[in-house]
Amino acid sequence: MTETGSTEPNPRWSFDDERAYESARNRIGAVIAAYSARIGAADDAGDHVEADRLAEVSAGYEELRRGLSPDDKAEIARINAEFPELLARVRAGRQ
Repeated sequence: MTETGSTEPNPRWSFDDERAYESARNRIGAVIAAYSARIGAADDAGDHVEADRLAEVSAGYEELRRGLSPDDKAEIARINAEFPELLARVRAGRQ
């Protein structure tokens, strides 16, 4: 029995909410990994200014991932909609 006296489960998030949340976290992680690869390439090329710039951008995505909650449904939807294209741009060096 729940606190309200109901015998029905009252989950905070649905299975689909959890899947969308995990997908968003994975998409952010893929973007961070793509930036890490570019940071390594810039460092290897001796372009430390570019490596520092990319690291700063990547840090913003790390913060986004840390702060993301399953309650952030609008942000999760935005990430899942926009990050596949963002990932392609980062991998292509256009972001």
